Amino acid sequence: MRDQREASYYRDAIWDFTAYTPEGMPARLYFEYWGTEQATGKRLELARELRWIVFLLAWKAHGRPLSFSTLLRYLWGLRFVARYCENAGCSIGDVFADPIRLIELVGELPGGAIGIISTILKVLRSLGASETGWSVVDKKTIQTLRGYRENYRKALLQHPPLPTRVYSSLISNLARELDEFEAIADRYLALVRIVASDPMMGRGEIQQFKIARRLGIKRGYQRPTFDQLLSEYNLDAYFAAKGLLRSCVGLVSGLSEVQMSAKLLLQVFSGMRDDEAISLPHDCLREVTNDGRLHFILTGRTTKLHGGRVKQTEWITSRDGARAVRISQRVADAIYGVIGATPGPSDWRTRYFPLFISPTYLPLTGNTTKTQPHGYRPSRLIFAKFPELRARLEPLIGEKDIQELEQIDPHRAWRSESWCKAGAAWFLKSHQLRRSLALYAQRSGLVSLPSLRRQLHHITEEMSRYYARGSAFAKNFIGDDKQHFGNEWQDTQPVSAALSYIANVLLSDDVLFGGHANWMEHRLRGNDGVVAVDRAATIRRFRKGELSYRETFLGGCTNTEECNQIALKWLDVDCLAGCRNMVGNLTKLNRVIAAQTRLVESLDSNSVEFKAEKADLDVLVATRNKVVGQTQTGSEAAL
Repeated sequence: MRDQREASYYRDAIWDFTAYTPEGMPARLYFEYWGTEQATGKRLELARELRWIVFLLAWKAHGRPLSFSTLLRYLWGLRFVARYCENAGCSIGDVFADPIRLIELVGELPGGAIGIISTILKVLRSLGASETGWSVVDKKTIQTLRGYRENYRKALLQHPPLPTRVYSSLISNLARELDEFEAIADRYLALVRIVASDPMMGRGEIQQFKIARRLGIKRGYQRPTFDQLLSEYNLDAYFAAKGLLRSCVGLVSGLSEVQMSAKLLLQVFSGMRDDEAISLPHDCLREVTNDGRLHFILTGRTTKLHGGRVKQTEWITSRDGARAVRISQRVADAIYGVIGATPGPSDWRTRYFPLFISPTYLPLTGNTTKTQPHGYRPSRLIFAKFPELRARLEPLIGEKDIQELEQIDPHRAWRSESWCKAGAAWFLKSHQLRRSLALYAQRSGLVSLPSLRRQLHHITEEMSRYYARGSAFAKNFIGDDKQHFGNEWQDTQPVSAALSYIANVLLSDDVLFGGHANWMEHRLRGNDGVVAVDRAATIRRFRKGELSYRETFLGGCTNTEECNQIALKWLDVDCLAGCRNMVGNLTKLNRVIAAQTRLVESLDSNSVEFKAEKADLDVLVATRNKVVGQTQTGSEAAL
């Protein structure tokens, strides 16, 4: 029921589930699978079967109630079954009871629908014929279908992480979008308020005349047109740069673009899923101070694997993520102000004030969204609906980007995939942001690009503090939520470390030294001078904890246990004294020597600090001389 009225009846062709969604977003199930084509007796009969199956799934199935999104996905799969039955001249019940027809159906289903149908059959079988009115194929046939699903999953290519240069460019492009809006935000939002306050303000002369006549105003109704207002508020250049229509529609589109950019940047620096970010409440940001440092915590909700029920969740973010929230709050405050609302605490059911409130609440486009009793709806921020913004954000793929993907997964034929071409724009999908953050926001040393290291430095520190295994904070953030980003970050740690180890140790062209580097030379390098690399086996060893790798100032460390040397010195010079876990890198050593030399030269030669730092410098230089000498000797021997 909605507003004490029935939203839908069983017999209806459309079931309205809006009241069951956390934010009151429009949620409807459409059973007329034939779309705009003519309804026939057979089609109406199949639609009745679809309603019956969905009813059984929604209200008769055992366990937790299914969420609307799950029911929508199930109906998506069932619509393919209905089309098959229409062409075959049979009922859905006939197909579900006949193994031969069922296997034939599978050949016509898209891969993603196979698992859906096998799950539905399993539920129907568990309910029994007395409840469903149908006989269903046996368990063996259902297992066969599940086998087809597993084969499809194995064949489905995993979504790739963003190459580091593409990732860094995307972050820069998103930040630039928000920079450019912030520079004109006061004027832009003032224009929103004044245009929304007067039905004739900013409209064309003919439109103003029609509105005045409708309102019974005969004179004195003339207001500045939108072009005149753009000049008055000095927004001509901004509208031109963003390709926005010079109208109220363009004004609303500009707000949506800012919300879309802020949402993506927030996902970059939090790892949220789409629905988690879109559903954030207005008061989602909280600042806490620990050990004299400011930290930013986001509070939202997730319905993933909770039967569609709201569960409060928290994420850690960085200053960049906090900035995206604050800009979104400015936009939201302008919209709430126009409609006379004051955002307060949200519980997603009786009171909900979304951070990304839909700009369609503004009386500007002729299709104004109506306020719901329990609160407001968030924007439908679907990236595919923003082609101009996508063109500004997505970097072009370069040859080095493809080479980087080949290094991450050398067994995948990247160059044979239509989207992976040098010169083409990287086609961004928001879940790539989640995977990329989990892979790169680690202390593994996988990221070598200086710009990306700077961009991810703060969020890497925060996630190492709040999400790491054994962290006092991890349980509070992650709890028993297996789908929380913190779990994905933890699970990706060994993969990130393994890829860094492969790139910086096994496949490195730099001169390496130290205990582990010497072991690698003797155990892994063949007679041809090439290091044998088994990528899959290496990752397995990292996952099992048999290998470890973390970046240090001098190279890396492969110790799988806690270091038995007390880290008193940031340079790790003590590790130079024969540590078997050390992987020194001559290039890094030279860089450290240069920095240490500048430090020593800046100190008083009579001070205690000078003597300590000079002693460290001497150790570093002596190590370099030894490594260079051994390298030259080895080169001469090879000749």
